Amino acid sequence: MGEGPLAGVRVLDLSDELGRFAGKLLAESGADVVRLRPGEAGPAMADVPGGLLDWWYDGGTTAAPLDLDTAAGREAFVGLVAVADILLEGEPPGRLESLGLGPDALAERNPALVHVSLTPFGASGPRAAWQASDLVATAAGGILSVNGFPDEPVAIWGRQMGNAGGFYAAICALAGLARVRAGGPGLHADLSLQQVVASCSEHLLMFWWFPEVLAGLGAPVAARQGSLHWVKAYEVVECARGWCMVSPSAGGVPELIAWMQEHGLLTDLPADTPGDLALIPRLMEALHEFALGSDATELFEGGQARHVPFGEVLTVPQVAECPQHLHRGFFRPVAGAPPEVRLPGPLARFAGTPCPPPAPPPAAPVAASEVLERWGSAARPAAGGPGATGPGGPGRPGRPLEGLRVIDFTHVLAGPFATRALADLGADVVKVQTEVRAAGAHANDFPYFPMWNRSKRSLCLDMSRPGAADVLRRLVEQADVVIENFSAGVLDRWGAGWDQLSAWNSRLIYVAMQGAGTDGPWRNYVTFAPTVHALCGLTALTGPEGRLDCGTGVALNDHASGLAGAFAVLAAVEARRHSGVGQFIDLSQLEVGSYLVGPALLDWLANGREAVAAGTRDAFSDPVPNDVVRTGDDRWLAVTARDDAEWSSLAGVLGVAEPGLGTVQQRRARRPEVGRLLTAWAASQGAEEAAMALQEVGVPAYPVQDAAHLTSQDPQLAQRDWIVEMESPIWGSQQTDRFPAVLRDGSGPIELAYVHSPYLGEHTFEVAGELLGLEEAEVAERIGEGLFS
Repeated sequence: MGEGPLAGVRVLDLSDELGRFAGKLLAESGADVVRLRPGEAGPAMADVPGGLLDWWYDGGTTAAPLDLDTAAGREAFVGLVAVADILLEGEPPGRLESLGLGPDALAERNPALVHVSLTPFGASGPRAAWQASDLVATAAGGILSVNGFPDEPVAIWGRQMGNAGGFYAAICALAGLARVRAGGPGLHADLSLQQVVASCSEHLLMFWWFPEVLAGLGAPVAARQGSLHWVKAYEVVECARGWCMVSPSAGGVPELIAWMQEHGLLTDLPADTPGDLALIPRLMEALHEFALGSDATELFEGGQARHVPFGEVLTVPQVAECPQHLHRGFFRPVAGAPPEVRLPGPLARFAGTPCPPPAPPPAAPVAASEVLERWGSAARPAAGGPGATGPGGPGRPGRPLEGLRVIDFTHVLAGPFATRALADLGADVVKVQTEVRAAGAHANDFPYFPMWNRSKRSLCLDMSRPGAADVLRRLVEQADVVIENFSAGVLDRWGAGWDQLSAWNSRLIYVAMQGAGTDGPWRNYVTFAPTVHALCGLTALTGPEGRLDCGTGVALNDHASGLAGAFAVLAAVEARRHSGVGQFIDLSQLEVGSYLVGPALLDWLANGREAVAAGTRDAFSDPVPNDVVRTGDDRWLAVTARDDAEWSSLAGVLGVAEPGLGTVQQRRARRPEVGRLLTAWAASQGAEEAAMALQEVGVPAYPVQDAAHLTSQDPQLAQRDWIVEMESPIWGSQQTDRFPAVLRDGSGPIELAYVHSPYLGEHTFEVAGELLGLEEAEVAERIGEGLFS
């Protein structure tokens, strides 16, 4: 068995480019991943064979390409499926069924198989066969409606929609594997990339579902507004040298005001003025003026010294020299490669089962028979075993993570998004809250909370009170996971850090999701998603060409960090099955952000090529067109011609017979002309009609959708019944988006339960009785003492 938390896990990867990230995540964590189709190579590497994307996605994997259109290829595929744990694939809906290789047929061959299908729009519905690029997926799922400037939508650099889909695919795979390890059957996950994107759209749906509360911020329809955050308290500003993301938020606002007063600004305010929502417009105006006289690095460091979440907008070369990354050894050498070939990572640091060192992509393909020989000689794991959590229970067809208990100390978005995914899949998530912390934007009755905290139980516990440590100990003794995203060291100061908790429960998995990690010169920095976006390179890479003041329109890194947290938990659950013990996981949100732009960092370090912002251009293959154009009904349409054949189809719809545009090289040379042709045609079309005309000939296209389109006008989402309505004691009717995969096994659909987000302490009596053995009178007494408050 190899190294890493997933050592011994057998994965077949038949994904296309939209799902390639999932195989990377599994391989990096030690799984034996066999790629069954060649991927896009990307730009050539300078001093090693292969392309940039080969080195980023396929390191440590085995290449065993199969042609499923041949009888020999299908026979080899079925043989591999019979001994695999996980199958990842992105085949067009219905293709595998047409070959006799659909989910039911494969499950018959291997009842324990966890089969994950990631397709652009899911396997069912009127648009299941529609095509998508990463740009088109960004439009279809809503994020493009808030990314860029009002008159210029821009893509998030680096095919981030595919990355989000890959995270979800890996989570589905490991959740299904946990079910199988506990004695349950395998499953099939039908994962829609469109729904994945919508699930990671932060405030887009929140504005629509809570318009009265958020009307002052622009609800119900969120807009594109450059780098300005939806709360209007984070923005990229120009400095005397460079750019910096600034924000008058967090605990250091009085110190920030005093700093600006030293430079003649805001002198009419009292020196100890606290942060106040009413003051934000004035503070932001002052910060713009203050920044113009400041160096970006000095402004960033000065802000962090005063505990406000400033972040310098770093370019890729600057990120490669980031002192936090260098301290933590984030850029890792690859065995057998020149020293300049260094891969960012790993995504998470597993203390008990560290990820293996990075490896190069496969030098040559192998025959399927070689993989069969390797897998056939390894013992298959038995169900249960040391440290098995019991999700689903032996032979039960329940939700994949039933029986897994999570103690959740997280707040804001990243941590709660991790535990939301676990709760969706059946885990019992007990959210530990206090009256003091559950205030303002963290309050259970503020819209941000219900967005990320459905299906969880709320327990009030004040860790500063006598007796709190004993209560926590009894909770931890009955838990599988503790997850937190406090500032580094907070739980240690409560006597509830990893050393103490693991002494109480040796099987415990502990995930620390700090902003910059648990050690290093930036460990105490205050970070929110806009801070991380600036510091990790994503802001500099996302925007119109030549601009550094745009960035992402949603908290992409919070969503990604949450999905990374859920993935790390499930990888550790698999590792515990072998070892019988839990482990500490250090998940730096800054490292997650830099991991998302990993190809750009690898390209700079290995090849000296600097990636820069380029509007809607694809970061790796630069197909032309890959554009967003305005339509005649005053909407926007995203269109991609991924290859010359698709351009030919597109040109036919446009009625274009221009010579000299048949190859992508020719179209790149005449990019403005191609843009004008597409723009002129789109101006005469409605967005929906244009998308349908292009999809009919196989060209990826979709209108840019806002929340109104997503929730009530998209026929594909409607058919997949993607919105759930729940009765809430706070909100009356509470709406939420379903987990983006439809799960089923041989018995039929696996129903995922959705329960309203809790009010503060809603389940204190229930949890105290069930897990602590307390009578109601005892709980009431301790509420009065302030322990459960």
